[in-house]
Amino acid sequence: MPKAKLNDISLYYEVYGNGAPLLLIGGLGSDSSSWLGVVKEFSSYFQTIIFDNRGCGRSSAGGKSTMTEMAKDAIALLDFLKIEKAHILGHSMGGYIAQELAINYPNRVNKLILESTAPVSSKRNNTLLKDIYSQLEKEGHNEAWFKRWIEWLFSPELIADNSFVDMFIKNSIEYPYRQKADGFKSQIEAIASFDVRDKINAIKAKTLILEGKNDILITPEEVKVLAKNIHGSTVKLLDGVAHCIHIENPKLFTGAVLGFLRQGGAFH
Repeated sequence: MPKAKLNDISLYYEVYGNGAPLLLIGGLGSDSSSWLGVVKEFSSYFQTIIFDNRGCGRSSAGGKSTMTEMAKDAIALLDFLKIEKAHILGHSMGGYIAQELAINYPNRVNKLILESTAPVSSKRNNTLLKDIYSQLEKEGHNEAWFKRWIEWLFSPELIADNSFVDMFIKNSIEYPYRQKADGFKSQIEAIASFDVRDKINAIKAKTLILEGKNDILITPEEVKVLAKNIHGSTVKLLDGVAHCIHIENPKLFTGAVLGFLRQGGAFH
């Protein structure tokens, strides 16, 4: 199991395929395993790098998490892998990290893909996440906790599929690297303090913004603020999916991303 020793932490990562580097950054509570449904397709064209954020999966916790620190972790991982520049793809909280990375390390970013994310976390979501953390602290990773999460992550049609819900919960409960409550708390505190609304116009990378029309966690209205403030960005509102597009419909997701990266010969 490859781990990079980076400053105050040990970061777990995996690398697939060859070609131009593509770094995938996961969201709250998720780790590198959340990308396994799209890695095969991406790695047919790119050197695809997935990793566990600090305090999640098989990475150590280190000090207090902030989006700035986690962006530094991503840059340190690229340094460790001797990668000067990469396409950056971030989902939800990973999109917050990707924005910080693009703002503070513009020369390290080729193209930028932001999935289901915004330039600030809403007060409603900060309250919601604190409540979800309290439930986790009291009850642990039980079926009720995962069922509550699912309601915010997937479209109504998928939630109505009992076989999907049952399998998702079973796999989540049995997963050996579930995030501990203190790691979840650290991440939601980082989310609550994130706000780059006064800085996102500094992003110069060519940017694709993907959003599910059924996303109720980070809404299409919030996502449009990104498009308004990132010059020349492209927004795609996708039918039939909610917050976790890459899990709910991997084919739709990879098709949109690869179509964007194909422009201008980014496969090379």
